Amino acid sequence: GVCDGVDSCQNDALNDADGDGVCDAVDSCLNDADNDVDNDGLCAIDDSCELDAENDADGDNLCGNVDDCKYDAENDWDSDDVCAGDDPCPHDAADDFDGDDLCADIDSCPEDAENDADGDNICAPDDICKYDPEHDADSDEICGNEDSCPYDAGNDIDSDLICQNLDSCHIDAENDADGDSICGNLDSCPHDDENDADADNLCGNADSCPYDADNDSDGDAICGDVDSCATDALNDADGDGICDSTDSCLGDALNDVDGDGVCDGVDSCLDDALNDADNDGVCDGVDSCQNDALNDADNDGI
Repeated sequence: GVCDGVDSCQNDALNDADGDGVCDAVDSCLNDADNDVDNDGLCAIDDSCELDAENDADGDNLCGNVDDCKYDAENDWDSDDVCAGDDPCPHDAADDFDGDDLCADIDSCPEDAENDADGDNICAPDDICKYDPEHDADSDEICGNEDSCPYDAGNDIDSDLICQNLDSCHIDAENDADGDSICGNLDSCPHDDENDADADNLCGNADSCPYDADNDSDGDAICGDVDSCATDALNDADGDGICDSTDSCLGDALNDVDGDGVCDGVDSCLDDALNDADNDGVCDGVDSCQNDALNDADNDGI
């Protein structure tokens, strides 16, 4: 319908049907006004992504020109605004929060760089004692790795450097000093293994006479348990084997040898049981006339 003299496309019956200014006879992309605008060698009719030379490189059914992550088929799965190609942890929005080189999707402890250091199956920060698998066993609010006595809530209350779980006397810093199997805090005499043997309310270590309840009652500096005369300060001064406290004749070693009831120390007639019976001033032992008060006044020898 157009004479050749005025036909711009003499060999094109449709006269550049796609209106791209290129006659169909020489148009590499018939019916494509943009003539393969993305230069991918595919004309529009065959090009699923006319403006994407890589034709949906990541295969997510989104052409590159409208795909925010054109090389990420999951399109920023973790929504951290970083596409997979540039995202070190494409399934971890925090991108390895704890910096242990393990992304959260494969990190058993995503907020614990040491990944449960004590092996108690509790990750930090939920693990209050991250280096103590027993979790403060004695409940003293001090974790085992920092607790000088991890099994002693009192933490060596008697300060003897022995923790309670090993301390036989945990409230006795001297640990039963006297060895009587009674700890000092319960021992009435902590330094006396016999615990006041003489029951005088004085412990042996402070008792001058530990086996004498009267504590040297006669004051002779000899304790009663070893004093031959416990109530005699002079200890049988006359040496007659009778303590002064029971000696009827003190100072008389023979104890009234003549049996006259008068001790020798005050007996005017020793060895004279009758003590000058005739009263002549001469003791019978030496009186030639024992029953003669005048002692042979007539000197006749009778």
